[in-house]
Amino acid sequence: MYSTHPRQVIGDAQRAELLENGFLILPGFIPEEELAVLRVEQRQVVRPWSEIRHDPPADRSALVPYPYGNARMARPWLHPELLRLGRWFLKTEAVFAYVGCMIARYPGFMSGDQGHIDNGNNSLLPKPGAGREYGQIGFWIHLDEVTADQAPLRLVRTRDGNDFSKAVPLTCPPGTVCVFNNHTVHASTTFTGSEGQRFTWGFALGRADHPFEGFLSYTNLGLDPTFRAVVGMMTADERTLMRFPAPGHPYYTRETLEALEAQYPGWNARGEYTASDAHRDGARHQSLAATALAGV
Repeated sequence: MYSTHPRQVIGDAQRAELLENGFLILPGFIPEEELAVLRVEQRQVVRPWSEIRHDPPADRSALVPYPYGNARMARPWLHPELLRLGRWFLKTEAVFAYVGCMIARYPGFMSGDQGHIDNGNNSLLPKPGAGREYGQIGFWIHLDEVTADQAPLRLVRTRDGNDFSKAVPLTCPPGTVCVFNNHTVHASTTFTGSEGQRFTWGFALGRADHPFEGFLSYTNLGLDPTFRAVVGMMTADERTLMRFPAPGHPYYTRETLEALEAQYPGWNARGEYTASDAHRDGARHQSLAATALAGV
């Protein structure tokens, strides 16, 4: 699904920046040809200001929980470079993907946010003394340009503590990915412009051995039509990130693979899963045949 352009490769200098600042901004990370498709799909979930300006939400914002009612947007943008960065940051290859809400800000949105970290609503454990692997790693994606008057997120570098006079506004070109973790101090801002909107979409990664972390569950969505469509279009590797057993797991038998295909159409379209009982049955038939021949 994904190709990696040389400009998308995340190197040592960017890793060092993430560790030093507590966040990393990757301007224009998503290719324009993919942006065009994603923008159309995103506007099926959150509507642009031009369509709602005469009947806007009271607080001039929207918060749509996963899976958004849209399969394309509910498929996390699991680019291999972001996964590679996440696994390095979390110090493990075994990670799970976490989901959240899609956010919209419109003209008139007012923020009184004095700064916060996301740890309190994404983990059962407090931050003090915790290493970076306890803070998960998040990827906030802006498909459109974000200007200074469109309520850009403000991020505070680690060395600046809670000093918002030194905060960095997340103004950015289309296709930008902001990488941060739940220990990063940040704040929403007021939408001072009179046109446009700011949409935020994304996902997070956490260690697979940290069951005490996460924001929204999706293990309750097995019968949700949108989630079923998402799972059906995913690769086996993507599904493993979404907590499904990896190929080769003993759960996969001919019977369970048939059930998975019924629940998630397209489950084995790529032939990535084999039934664990197929080999046993084949060996049994061979043994019976050999026994029969021996008696001839």
